[in-house]
Amino acid sequence: MLKKSLRIIGINPGTRYLGLAVIQDMNLFDWRVKLLEGPWSKKKIDRVTEIISEYIDFYNLSTIALKKLHPSRSSKHLKHLVEKIESLAKEKKLKMREYSIKEVEKVFLVNEKYNKKNLAEKMVSLFPCLVHELRKEKTNKNRYHLRMFEAVALAACCFQKN
Repeated sequence: MLKKSLRIIGINPGTRYLGLAVIQDMNLFDWRVKLLEGPWSKKKIDRVTEIISEYIDFYNLSTIALKKLHPSRSSKHLKHLVEKIESLAKEKKLKMREYSIKEVEKVFLVNEKYNKKNLAEKMVSLFPCLVHELRKEKTNKNRYHLRMFEAVALAACCFQKN
């Protein structure tokens, strides 16, 4: 009997930027950072859940791999956003997995010191299609694409652990 393929969305949530990546059986299909403009509001939360819902439906996803919030680096707005994503997963009957950056590090950077640059380079070694974003990131003062690289790593980590 063939094992059903995993279709995973990796999400690095933020109140200003949302990192997203979709993989199926370790093939990367979509990767991006969505800018969430404007002040924090119900409209903004609804927009984030709408974006994620569209991805779930379009790619027929089975699992959400979400970045686990660090207690000292999160706000009440970010916690509320995560609760909404968890509710969406429940509503759509998806598996929900949360991974801390430390857990991702243990999967991909076994004998390396963790930093965001090393993780991005590791993701490029697994998914060469990301090389363009890594080159752009190296010239950016504001680390824009790192959110996307973490989303890719979250999805890939989820695949590796399943």
